[in-house]
Amino acid sequence: MLNKIKNFFKKFKDKKLFNQGIKKLDDGYYQEAAEILFQIEDSQQVDREMLFFNLAGALIGQDKLDEGEEYLNKAIEIEAEHDFLWATLAEVNILQKKWEAAKKAINKALELEPGKEIYERKKEVICGSEELKENYLKYFKLLKESVEEQKKENWQQSVELLRDAVDYYDQTGYVYNQIGAIYNNNLGNKELAAQFFKKAIEKEPDNEVFIRNLKQVLKNS
Repeated sequence: MLNKIKNFFKKFKDKKLFNQGIKKLDDGYYQEAAEILFQIEDSQQVDREMLFFNLAGALIGQDKLDEGEEYLNKAIEIEAEHDFLWATLAEVNILQKKWEAAKKAINKALELEPGKEIYERKKEVICGSEELKENYLKYFKLLKESVEEQKKENWQQSVELLRDAVDYYDQTGYVYNQIGAIYNNNLGNKELAAQFFKKAIEKEPDNEVFIRNLKQVLKNS
């Protein structure tokens, strides 16, 4: 009975730490996220695949790419049939300029999820020209700088960095959606928010998040 009680509290504590780590990661506080998640690295009370996946994200966010790759591979050892793990590994390999490894990983993601457009676009980068590859790396660097400005609530500077980012790579709607969200939530300009949500939808017409964001801003205009 005593062991059951101890296990209950252990499970509760570890899940709480897991959720705290995810929240920090979602907010862009990568070091804090890693510090929290490392506390439960050996826990059997949480989903270990997702623990390693999110630890990888926290490390990658700190430019600890080799360590991030290691934890992604740990997640893949647990569940090799999840396409998002392979797609994330491909992204890390791109940042490491390991182009052959990136190609192998994105092909595996596409094998598991054939025709997925975001993966096809990633493969275009991996198999593309040197100019395209370098532009994508510049795009990614600007995204990270934008996140840092958001953490300091420098919203206009963040928007400017995001606008610069799409000059280098504009094949997804992600950045346009981010700009729209900042205009809507932080800069109080719903007209511009709607314009950027529409641009995001032009890039990804079936993205439910982008569509919902546009509907919401038009409803409240």
